Amino acid sequence: MESVPRETVVRYWLDRELRKREDDPDVARLDTDAAVDALLREKPGVADVVWDRDDPDWYRLSIPRERFQRLRLVGGPPRLLWRALSPDGTVMGAAERVASEPAETLRRDTGVDVGTVLAYREALAAGETLDPLVIATRRGCAPWHVADGNHRAVAVGVRLLETGEYDPQLAFLAVAPNPVLRPALERLCGLVRRLR
Repeated sequence: MESVPRETVVRYWLDRELRKREDDPDVARLDTDAAVDALLREKPGVADVVWDRDDPDWYRLSIPRERFQRLRLVGGPPRLLWRALSPDGTVMGAAERVASEPAETLRRDTGVDVGTVLAYREALAAGETLDPLVIATRRGCAPWHVADGNHRAVAVGVRLLETGEYDPQLAFLAVAPNPVLRPALERLCGLVRRLR
C-alpha cells in the first residue's frame, strides 16, 4: 500500500468521468481546488469521499483476493440499483446474479446497466487490465465499499466466479477517521463549556 495525495485521486477520478462523456479533458491545467470543484459538479455524491470534514488518508494498492471477496458496493436505498442487484450489498453477491441470470432481466429489475458489467468482463477475458477502483472505509473494522467502479468491480467478481482466477485489482483507498470519537469529544467539550 502506497500513500498518495488526495489530488492524485481527484485528478484520476475527474479524468475518468469526463472521458465517459467523451470530453477531452485537460485535467492537468486545473489547480487542486478547481479539480475538486469539477469532480463534485460531475458527481455530487462523492463529497463524503473526497471532501470529508476530516480529510481521509489516501492510498494506492492492489486489493488482495480475500479483501475483494468481502468488498461492498456503493451504498444506497434497499431495492434500488446496486442494492437491488445485490441484496447483501456485496460485489460478489452482484457477481453471482450477473453470472446466473439474464442481463436484460437484471437491467429491467434493478436499473443497473449489466451490459457494461459484461463488457468489462469481456475485456478481462481478453487480458485487459481495468482502471483502478475508488474504495472508501473508516479507520477500525469498517467494511470497504466501492465509491467508484461498481461495474468494473462486479465484472472482476464475475470473472472470478467463472474461472476461479483473480488478478489483484488496483484501487485508490480513502481511509477516513472513525466518526465516533469526534462527536464524543465535541459533546464533552460542550458539557465543559456549560459547566463553566
